[in-house]
Amino acid sequence: MLASLCLAASLLGAPSPPGPVVWPEHRENLEVLPPDQLDVAEAKRLFNAGKQAAEHGRWDEAIRYFAEAYRHSGSPGQLYSLGRGHRELYFHQGRDPVQLRLALLRFHQYLDQSPDGRNRTNASNYIDELQPYVTVLEGFDQPVVITRLMVHSPIDGATVEVDASPPRPTPITLDVEPGEHQLRVRAPGYHDTLRTVAIPEGATVPIEVPLTERPATLQIVGPERAELFIDGNRRGQLPAPAAIALSPGNHQVAVARAGRVPFVRDLDLARGAAVELDVELPMTAQRKIAFAAMGLGGAGLVTTTVLAGLALRSQSRARQIEDERRTQGISESRYAQQQQAWQQRDRLRAGAIASGITGGLVLGAGVVLYFTDRPRLGDRLHPPPRARARARSWYALPTAGRGWAGTSVGGRF
Repeated sequence: MLASLCLAASLLGAPSPPGPVVWPEHRENLEVLPPDQLDVAEAKRLFNAGKQAAEHGRWDEAIRYFAEAYRHSGSPGQLYSLGRGHRELYFHQGRDPVQLRLALLRFHQYLDQSPDGRNRTNASNYIDELQPYVTVLEGFDQPVVITRLMVHSPIDGATVEVDASPPRPTPITLDVEPGEHQLRVRAPGYHDTLRTVAIPEGATVPIEVPLTERPATLQIVGPERAELFIDGNRRGQLPAPAAIALSPGNHQVAVARAGRVPFVRDLDLARGAAVELDVELPMTAQRKIAFAAMGLGGAGLVTTTVLAGLALRSQSRARQIEDERRTQGISESRYAQQQQAWQQRDRLRAGAIASGITGGLVLGAGVVLYFTDRPRLGDRLHPPPRARARARSWYALPTAGRGWAGTSVGGRF
């Protein structure tokens, strides 16, 4: 196939080909590991890293990862991805004839190895598209010794520093000297990861570096002695002694105190974020009514005391007049004053009793309202994670034995 394409190019009077290509991914026949060394899982990780690079327009880097994925799997699908990568570089990076012939070669190899592949129509269309641009189809390289380090991370936006060099975006392929190399991989919102990699001469070493998320921190400021709940779990009272470390993501924060309207809020915490929450708990309507009732009840008791004092004063005046009557006699007007004092005492005493009973009842109601005004969070709190995970389930199974039949019912709580 390649020979016929070269002959067509020579008949068209093609110019001399460029110098030899030396990169391993540019070789006519890509290397595939022996069958007992193939690693499909590693090939998948390498392909995903190449796809990540392609999504950011870094097709040269994507090609290196697709070639390494092919080396670990021998999957024809990687040849199709390589053809697409070389086609992108040809059309968008200076119409390099090397990229053109590599694109045609990989598409032809894909069709040869996978004639019924799902991308066969696309590969054929790409060949028809590229064929008119053919001028040079020879000059593939001879193997050379290249030592390579391929660094990728599942975290989008990660960068790598190799041997204290400036940070570079991953995925990336670096030609390095044989021996040990120090890597530092970092990304916003993640802890830095350090690795030491030993690379033999002539080897290509791909390494995937996962990163650990930085926790978010939450500082809560609010009324003293208020109860703090996070994700349905009690976390003590305010003021909190220090910022609380939480995993990134959604969390529910609740603050409650007797006589106050509970504070409940859902937060979406980013990796490494430091969030300060200022909580205000307004007084509940029940607590306001309790204070008003206790105030009215107290006023009623004060009124009772005043009326009782006035009743005793009237009683004392009436008794004084009674003593005068017994010792020396009194006039009719003086007797009328005595009767008036007795009546006034009775009225004041009745008023004191009534106000005392009313005030006591109102005060008692206020006290009851005060001490029963507890936070009512109820279903507003998320249950703890384990409780959410333990979903209830029921099942019913038919059962039978000799001479009997029935149904077995069970469940999980």
